[in-house]
Amino acid sequence: MTPFPYSIDARADLAAAQGMMDEHAIQHLPVVEDGQLVGLLWDRDIRVARSLGADLPAQGVAVVRVCNTNPLVVDADERLDRVVARMAEMKVGAAVVMRGDKLAGILTLTDVCRLLGELLHAHYGVDADDGGDAA
Repeated sequence: MTPFPYSIDARADLAAAQGMMDEHAIQHLPVVEDGQLVGLLWDRDIRVARSLGADLPAQGVAVVRVCNTNPLVVDADERLDRVVARMAEMKVGAAVVMRGDKLAGILTLTDVCRLLGELLHAHYGVDADDGGDAA
């Protein structure tokens, strides 16, 4: 999980969101309004919105118009295996992690793959240079 992720105001425009994503090398932004989570914006949401044509220019289009307003939201105390199973069941690439009504983090498929790699390495104890079988 990425703790304390960046977030963006629902009224911010797509250009601001893209700028924030580029600046911080991230692909997801929780969208908040008056301190409350209202959605999750992916970099691909911006690309799709822009591909729809001239009626959705980057400047002036609020992120809340194109973000997922029903993201997977999980409690920070929920077991990781259950969160990952829900992500797979729902076919989503990220879960917004909350502690009560506060944004605590974001768990992405990249985070899950990184953890899986660490667990496999700990179990097998094989580095690429050790001559172990590659997947």
